[in-house]
Amino acid sequence: MDPWKEDLLQTFQSIECERQVLAMASEMARKLEFDYCAYGLRMPLPLARPKTAMFSNYPAVWQARYQAQEYQAIDPTVRHAMRSPSPVVWSDDLFAPARELWEEARSFGLQAGLAYTCRDAGGMGGMLTLARAGESVTTAEWQAKA
Repeated sequence: MDPWKEDLLQTFQSIECERQVLAMASEMARKLEFDYCAYGLRMPLPLARPKTAMFSNYPAVWQARYQAQEYQAIDPTVRHAMRSPSPVVWSDDLFAPARELWEEARSFGLQAGLAYTCRDAGGMGGMLTLARAGESVTTAEWQAKA
């Protein structure tokens, strides 16, 4: 196992609450040259209204706006995560169907990003998003940081 993976596993074993997970993820995001991170977890039950948990260091005003506008329903990164296990890089093309969401996110400093998804055999799915203000994420960058 790579030394960084061992360090990460040891750190996770010492975590006692959700805030510590978010603090650790935020620090890792900074090391990868991203300003923000978010993790969403969707439980498969109940079937009619699956529960979602969100942990994020995005600006609080943006988080409130995202919820108030119910952007999760039209967010292209969420749609991608529901149908594909492959990572996705934020781009104008990706957000074309949700132009208002894209423009508003960018106004909060969420201008470039990556989204990684995972899903278990029981139907629980998660998505880790790394975001920053500034230059776009290149293919070479996301491959190096995957």
